[in-house]
Amino acid sequence: MVDGEIVKFAEEIEKYTRTHGLGSILWPAYPILFAKNLGELADEIKRRDLYLFDVWAYVPGSGPGGFWRQFTVPPAQLDLLESKLGERWLGVDIGEQDGRYISLYANQMSPASGSRLEQYFNFQRHFERMCGDLGHRNATLASLNFGHYLLKEGTNTFLGAETAQALPNSQVYYAFIRGAGKQYGVPWFGNASVWNRWGFKGYQTPAKVDGWDCGPTKGTSLCLLKRLLYTHILYNGMLVGFDDKWIEKDQLTPVGAVQQAAVRWSKLHGQPGVMHTPVALMVDFFSGWSFPRHLYTDRTYRVWGNLPYGAGDHLTNAVLDMLYPGYQDSSYFHDESGFNTPTPFGDIADCLLSDAEGWLLQRYPVLVVAGELSGGMEIRDKLEAYARQGGHLVLTAGNLAKLPGGIAGRKTISRTTTVKCGKGRVTFFARAFGVKANPRSGPLKNEVDRPLARPFVLEREVRDGLTRIFASQMLFQVGGGGVERGDVSQGPR
Repeated sequence: MVDGEIVKFAEEIEKYTRTHGLGSILWPAYPILFAKNLGELADEIKRRDLYLFDVWAYVPGSGPGGFWRQFTVPPAQLDLLESKLGERWLGVDIGEQDGRYISLYANQMSPASGSRLEQYFNFQRHFERMCGDLGHRNATLASLNFGHYLLKEGTNTFLGAETAQALPNSQVYYAFIRGAGKQYGVPWFGNASVWNRWGFKGYQTPAKVDGWDCGPTKGTSLCLLKRLLYTHILYNGMLVGFDDKWIEKDQLTPVGAVQQAAVRWSKLHGQPGVMHTPVALMVDFFSGWSFPRHLYTDRTYRVWGNLPYGAGDHLTNAVLDMLYPGYQDSSYFHDESGFNTPTPFGDIADCLLSDAEGWLLQRYPVLVVAGELSGGMEIRDKLEAYARQGGHLVLTAGNLAKLPGGIAGRKTISRTTTVKCGKGRVTFFARAFGVKANPRSGPLKNEVDRPLARPFVLEREVRDGLTRIFASQMLFQVGGGGVERGDVSQGPR
C-alpha cells in the first residue's frame, strides 16, 4: 500500500491466477481493509470471477511499530465488500487465535484453576471482543483444535488449520475440523506452511532472515507439503493451498509448482467424493481438550491451557493415538515424524462435542464417548436415542454413572459387555475411564527429537475392544496378501 491505496493489484492478481495458475482465491493481509480504492479491488475480483478470503494479520495486543496489529475494521469498508462481492467475500481472519489465547491469555485468567465451565467463558469473552473488532464475518484458521467453539457463534464462513510449521498433527486437526464443520454446517479449508520450528523455504532469499534459517532445504519438505495438500483435498476441503513462497522474483518456485499441479489435478478429476468417516469420537463440550504437547505452551497434558489432564482427557489422547499412532510427535522431530502418521484402521474418525444434535450422531455407525462427560438427562436421552435407532454406542463405566437412569437398562456394570438397545447396541467398558497409570512412562520431558512420555495408557480390555470395533468399520485392508474387505456394520441411516 502507498498512502492508503492498493497499487498494482491488477498485475499481482494476473500473476498469481492466470499467469501461474495458482487458483482463484485471494488471501491478502489486512492493509487492504483500509485502502481508499478498496472498491476498485472488489470490482476487479468480481470481474475475474475470484474470491476474497480470510484477510489476515490481526493480532490482539500488537502494534503500532510492526506489521502485526490489533485493529478495528471500518464498518463502511465491510459493507462495501459485502455489497460488491456478496458470497465472494469470505471474511476477515481469526488466524491462529486459539493457540495465541492458550499461549498469552489463558494464564492471565483468574483464578487460573477455575472450573472447565469458567475456562470456557473466559475463552468465549475473549473471542466475542475479537469478532466484534473484525466485523462478525470471519474465516477461522485454527492453530489448535478449538474450532467448535468459534463456529458455534454462527459468524464463520470457513474453518481450517495451518499444518506443518511447528503445529500439531494434520489428521487429528482435521478430525476435529470435519466434526465441527458438520456439526455447525460450515465448510472447511486446508493450508500447509513452508515453515517449521527451525526455518522456512526460500529459493532466492538470504540464508538468514530475521534470525531464521532459509533456503531450498529449510522449512517443511516438499514431500510433506505435497502430501498435506492432497490430504486436505481428500478431506473434502473446499479451498486448499500453501501459506507462502509460490513465486520469488516473478519466477514460479517448486512450492508454487506443487500448488499449480494440484489446481490442474482438481480441474481434471473434480471432487474426490465424500470422505468415509464412520466413527465419531465425542468429548464433552466444556472439556477444553487439546494436544498433549504443542507450540503454545511448554506445559504438557493441559486442557484450556491451565488445567492438568484428568482421566477422561487421557482417554481422549489414548483413543486418538490408536487411530493415529505417534501423532503427539508432530513438529518435534527434525525428520517430520508425527505430521502424518500410519492409520491402522484407516483415517475413519471425526471428533464431535457433546452438544452435537441427534441428526448428526445418526450419520455415524459407531459413536465412542472418548472423554469424561459432564452428564445429565439431555446427553443421556441423546445417546440412548442414537443406539435405539441403530447406532453402536461405546461407553465407559465412569460415563455411565453420570447418566441419570442409565443406558439400555444398565445403571452400573461390573464387566465389559455389549448389549442390544432397540435397533442398535451399546458396548460398556467396566473401567471408569478406560485408562491406567503407565509404570514405564518416566519423567515428562518435552524434548525435541524424543517422544513424549505417556503417564496413562488404555486398559488392555479397552484397547482390545476398541480394536475390534474400529476394525469392523474398515472398508478394506491393504496387506501382504493384497486388498481385503473389512466387516463393516451398517449402523443407522
